Amino acid sequence: MKSKKQLIEELFDMAEPIASADGFEVLDIEITGKGRPRILITLFHPGGEGPTVGDCQDFSRALGARLDYEESFLPEGFYLEVASPGLERVLKNPREFEAFRGRKVQVRTYAPIDGRKEFLGTLGGLDGEDLVLDEEDGTRRIPRDKVARTKLVFEP
Repeated sequence: MKSKKQLIEELFDMAEPIASADGFEVLDIEITGKGRPRILITLFHPGGEGPTVGDCQDFSRALGARLDYEESFLPEGFYLEVASPGLERVLKNPREFEAFRGRKVQVRTYAPIDGRKEFLGTLGGLDGEDLVLDEEDGTRRIPRDKVARTKLVFEP
């Protein structure tokens, strides 16, 4: 049996060409549950708009057909869900930190840094092992192992 990591890598390989054909990127893939696992794929449009519900449906149909063709992928079956990142998404992987560079984020740390555990600013991305955050009073580097959560902040 393949590991979850191997399954996710295979899913990225199958899903990315389908997504890019319509101008989207696969931002994240999660596999949860046992028996018939739930596969949640998050699509992202680099221009910021979408994906719409229709875009998610089209992608789901195309990827579902590909997964059905690859009978050995998950022979016990699966539930496939496709979604947009959401307005206040929690960022988890380097791909997301790059995709949302320039967006406003809230960062919480496990322990206080300079007397604070919460920071608000513009995401500058990742630089090595640090999260780069542009705050009103300058740029702050926060070691990733100190970050409990980084969440997008909705700006109307």
